[in-house]
Amino acid sequence: MRLYQLLYISDATEPMDTDALEEMVERFRRRNRERGVTGVLFYSAGHFIQLLEGKRETIESLFKTIQADPRHRNVRRLLIAPADRRIFEVWDMGLLNLDERSELDQERLVRLVREAERPRGRAGFAPLPLRLLAEFCMMLPRPTPSNGHTRRGKPPPKS
Repeated sequence: MRLYQLLYISDATEPMDTDALEEMVERFRRRNRERGVTGVLFYSAGHFIQLLEGKRETIESLFKTIQADPRHRNVRRLLIAPADRRIFEVWDMGLLNLDERSELDQERLVRLVREAERPRGRAGFAPLPLRLLAEFCMMLPRPTPSNGHTRRGKPPPKS
């Protein structure tokens, strides 16, 4: 299987609180586990940024579903590219609600989005967004059965 990563941003059609986000992501985890998809969803001030990892056909199909999801508008794919390894290999779907994080975290997300939207030569993306996503991964709680995460491969770094 050739591994791909797809990164997109979108606007929420309505503000989402922590409970709504966690309920939504819990459904994603179950489906992603069955499809061999990993990734992370960030939410901040009515905006989403998500990285999906898996087979190209699977994540492209999932992206079409996201584009049609009434919770999203202005869905913009920032990149789809082959990858040597998964950044979020232990997460069926991680969640970071940056509205509950520090202003520093929100500023880092804004920089990530701005950098990701800037065209970079023929490939159309810079590696910086993926490096920053990996950095944000360090903020996620360790996966456990009680928080709905499934371990894949090695455990994530300790926070």
